[in-house]
Order: sequence, then C-alpha cells, then structure tokens
Amino acid sequence: MPSFNFKPQFCAAIRSGHKRQTIRARGKRPAPAVGQIAHLYAGLGTLAVSHLGEHPITSVEDIQISTRNNTVRMVRGNAWYDLEEDAVEQLANDDGFNSAAEFFAFFKDEFGPTFSGYLIKW
Repeated sequence: MPSFNFKPQFCAAIRSGHKRQTIRARGKRPAPAVGQIAHLYAGLGTLAVSHLGEHPITSVEDIQISTRNNTVRMVRGNAWYDLEEDAVEQLANDDGFNSAAEFFAFFKDEFGPTFSGYLIKW
C-alpha cells in the first residue's frame, strides 16, 4: 500500500485529475508496483492531513534528472535515453509545473544537481 505525501502546490492539480503522476526518489523501500493502490495525501503526519484520493498505479519507470544541464533520462528497452525538449516540457506539465524551467528549479531546490528515482503514474 504505497502512500504519497504532496506539497500544497500540487493538491489542486491532483484533485482535478490534471496531475496523475509523481516522481519519487529511490529509497529503502522497494519501488511501488503496477496494480498497487496509491494513497495520496497532503499534510501527512499533521493534524491538517488531507486525503487526495486512491488510484491504481498504471506504470513505474526509472528516471534521472540533471539540474546541471537540465536533462531528463529514462529507460527505453534496456537503455537509457535523453528526453527531447518537448517531452521534458510535457513531463513537467503532467507533473504539475507550468514549465520545464519551474520543474528543474524545484528539483534543484529539493534534491540538488542530480536526482534518481521513479516516475509513478496512476
């Protein structure tokens, strides 16, 4: 039962159905699996917790983000490839950002120059 906590800036997009994915860092826990139910929250662990929904996970993909050169890498088949500029813009928009520049600024502030994790869609 994977649970995801979101910053307030993403709540409206999740509730409206615009944001149907999240990018999460690799951690001690295994990656969520397709078919598991994602439990979405804001303010988890506080008195102001808000349940944003429950959705089956439809895909989990490896992702690497470099804020040094503003690139996103994903796996296709068995090889890593760089997303084209328009695909990065679409990824950023789908993830609740207004632009790729805003997306990269967020990841730089949160994770520094490099990020490795999962793109999880529901």
